[in-house]
Amino acid sequence: MNQPVLPPAASGRGERKQITAMFLDVVGFSAIASTADAEDLEQWLEEFYAQSRKIIEEHDGEITEYLGDGIVALFGLARADELAASKAVNAALQSVNTINAGYLGSITVQLRAGIATGEVAVRSSHTNDNLPRATGMVTTLAQRIQERAAPGTVLIAESTRMLLRGSLSLTAMPDQVLKGFSKPHTLFAPAPDVPQPDQRSLKFFVGRRAELIRVATSHLPCLIIGPAGIGKTALSRHIGQSAAAVATFTADGVHTRASYQPFKDWILAQIGSALPEFTDIQNCFGPFGLSVESQRALALVLGLAEGQRLLSERTNIALKSLIEDSIWQAIQVIQPAGLLVFEDLHWLDNASFGVLIGILNSPQAARYQIVMTSREDTKIGKYLGTLQITTVPLDTLSDADAAVMLDTLSKGQVTAENRAALIEKAGGIPLFLEQLLQRAQSEDIGNDSVPESLMDLLAGQIDATGASKPVLQCAASIGRNFTLDMLRVVANEFEPLEPHLSKACARGVLQQNGAETWMFSHALLHRAAYQGLLRRTRVDYHSQIAAHLQNNHPDAVRRNPALLTDHLRLAQQHVPAIQNYLTVSQWALFQGAFEDAEAHILAAISLCKDAPADVDVTDLEIACYTALGSIRVQTSGYMAPHVKEAFDAVTTRAQAQHKYSAAIGPAFYGSFSHAIISGDKDGSEQFSDLLLDAVKNSTDQAADSEIRLASLNVQACLHCYSGNFEQLFVEYQKLRDVYDISRHGAMITQYGVDTFAATQMFDSVGRSIYGDSHMVPDLIAETDAHQKLLNIPVMRPYSLIWGSVPLFYAGDTQTAIARVKEGIATANEQTAAFWQLTGAAWLNVMDPTQSASAEGFAAFQAVIQMHEAVGAKVGLPYFRAHLALAYAQHGDLDTAYQASSLAVDENDRSGLNCWFAEILRIHAKICLQLGLEAEAKNTLERAATVAQRQNARLWLLRVRLDQLDAGLIDKPALAAAVAIFHPDASPPELVDAKRLLAFA
Repeated sequence: MNQPVLPPAASGRGERKQITAMFLDVVGFSAIASTADAEDLEQWLEEFYAQSRKIIEEHDGEITEYLGDGIVALFGLARADELAASKAVNAALQSVNTINAGYLGSITVQLRAGIATGEVAVRSSHTNDNLPRATGMVTTLAQRIQERAAPGTVLIAESTRMLLRGSLSLTAMPDQVLKGFSKPHTLFAPAPDVPQPDQRSLKFFVGRRAELIRVATSHLPCLIIGPAGIGKTALSRHIGQSAAAVATFTADGVHTRASYQPFKDWILAQIGSALPEFTDIQNCFGPFGLSVESQRALALVLGLAEGQRLLSERTNIALKSLIEDSIWQAIQVIQPAGLLVFEDLHWLDNASFGVLIGILNSPQAARYQIVMTSREDTKIGKYLGTLQITTVPLDTLSDADAAVMLDTLSKGQVTAENRAALIEKAGGIPLFLEQLLQRAQSEDIGNDSVPESLMDLLAGQIDATGASKPVLQCAASIGRNFTLDMLRVVANEFEPLEPHLSKACARGVLQQNGAETWMFSHALLHRAAYQGLLRRTRVDYHSQIAAHLQNNHPDAVRRNPALLTDHLRLAQQHVPAIQNYLTVSQWALFQGAFEDAEAHILAAISLCKDAPADVDVTDLEIACYTALGSIRVQTSGYMAPHVKEAFDAVTTRAQAQHKYSAAIGPAFYGSFSHAIISGDKDGSEQFSDLLLDAVKNSTDQAADSEIRLASLNVQACLHCYSGNFEQLFVEYQKLRDVYDISRHGAMITQYGVDTFAATQMFDSVGRSIYGDSHMVPDLIAETDAHQKLLNIPVMRPYSLIWGSVPLFYAGDTQTAIARVKEGIATANEQTAAFWQLTGAAWLNVMDPTQSASAEGFAAFQAVIQMHEAVGAKVGLPYFRAHLALAYAQHGDLDTAYQASSLAVDENDRSGLNCWFAEILRIHAKICLQLGLEAEAKNTLERAATVAQRQNARLWLLRVRLDQLDAGLIDKPALAAAVAIFHPDASPPELVDAKRLLAFA
């Protein structure tokens, strides 16, 4: 994934800006020029150009092109100007009304102008190549608008009208068709000197005193909510001044994909190190009583190796709960009471919302005052909508409060007249007021005009840093927070950097947080600086940053993969970015942050769609959609529509491939696993075949390659569930011959399971049904020994529950029941929902007394319903048949018959016949209880046929015993079934059959 270090982005490339363009034209110039003397025409044009230039420059505009019969002027080009649109319109009106354009007094010459506002790419003013200073459609739009204007008038675009502040009267001209533009435009004809009131409605609430009282008197957590710049942070920190102890957790809009980021920052702050070791966590939190398990959870959040052991010990859901609890406990041991502040929830990552919700729902939260801040955002309703909190909306400041703020900021140095003007222009928004004051006090900015929008004002502040502006733009490509080390990667041509940073701090654009660390003083200042970069410059900067992180900070990237992901994406390095998103998603998934994991995968899928045509991302798309399906399975069950959509996408893309590589082995393996568990034989066979094709096309043709082992495991699994037991044994032996735990034990990190351990369990189940019960104890002992060597706790429920099945079939019922109960308990500890459910079903199969009581019977019914709900259908017909026996046990034979009939139909449809003969036998048993002798006879004959075809000796013997009991066969037929067993085999059914035959 390492990328070569790219050369620094070239200086003088220019930037992106919103400007207002004016196209001023001489009406009928061609007719004048055709009859004029060349020398006279030149003199007249010079006068026209001079008068135009004077008016435009007086309005802070710049003429960028002379076109013979007209000029192009741009406003807001050299420096961002929130009044650029108003100045352009006034300049145009003055030009068409005052320029003396009469040609030698003999011909009346009139002018007309068109104006539009939009974004352009601006070339550096230092270049001398005579190319246009600004490139964008806005100048073309201005020209086309000019063509629609009558002589002596001005027309403006809707984009310009929106930036005017009511000083002009406008007449709308809708549905104007402009050459080269597909959609009609509404244009506006301005007239000067007719001031209009500002019609914009600012839906703000008013006051601060009431909000402070409301927070102080509330017994619930408080959410301070309002738009950007309204003063949420200032209010929360004012509240903190009177608190005995304060802990602040601030979400970062740059790191919204980084799970637990605000809490990670808090932990690092407590430790006092950016790259801590586990001993730092122990020294910081251990003395206060934080458990070792919780310390390891904090280590996992920080990406330390000591925490990663938890990944194999707990399921995702259990790990998520542990992390949330551990963070909350860490906060409590450091600060047992006081104020907790959670800032900028609109940027909070999903995993951190889990921590916050846990805190808000905790009884211990009553010991704290909790204050949160956020903008209006859908996340608030989603996560906090059902919680009991006090919402405190923040309005604009009253004039009196604004005056106090202004006097404090200026230390009383603003005159009463200027104070009133600034307060009026700020409109009650604290950030506006602060920035307006800084602008008024600046020697480099000569006007104190009211900015149209917050972003325009912030862009003006950045422009005001002059030669330091490029350094700020470089810093913006890193993030709101940046270090000097990282800044030097993209801004080394501007060295020394410290004076630039000091100047930006003096302007209030930056603030220094440490010897080597700075941050933009407001998130929107960071955005304004970043948005001013040209797209190609951004790509260069992000490429350099990504290369620097990978080449010089691999440890930091390893601990926090999300640190790298956005830079790769913004550098348009699609393949590395997608790969890193997959890594980050897996990391989030291991931490139990399901929503974050899904968000990362969706971002990766989006990048796949945006990849250039010459970049093949098919394998990555398959991996992404497989991961997406796996994540959704854990939150929605196997058969949820959006889970099926994800795996259908894998199928579609895989089938479109002409050959498959080993890289997509885990994707096909995962898709197979979900297809087989869902009872989808066709889908399972399809992914098994795709995996075989991947083996054939792999560059690694070794017999023990990982993808070959995965394929053997898949084939063994499919043969087991399909009832092809002898072929199962063949595939298991192939895998057994090449598996080496020292080389292949790590496959679980990619494939989610140890392929040998899984195949061992299929083999032991197959052997028990095949009739080799004498082999089962040794097989289970070998399986348990292998599990001990693996030491992977998350496989423990799988091993215990699935390993109990052959013991049960071999007749060691008590050991099997004890084992399955232990498996259920382990699954409960890990909150492994699938194995909780599967274990409960097997317990009812092995111990029918579980459903003897009304309560136990209802619990068994609920287990079957949950299997249906989550789509875990591979064993559902078999479990439903045993539920039918429970119905019969409770005297409800009609419902028992319906349930067993449904089980037969379900198995018929699935084609996964591992238990089909036994399901048919159970249905026949219920038919006999109902007196349906003919159906029972036919069903038993069918069961015998299925068992014989599979060579499933245990199932055949059970059928023969039932047939003999019903008088449908004689003892020689039973004897034939007994004779095919191994001499050492002794399942209970065989013992019973031999007793019957001996008695005869």
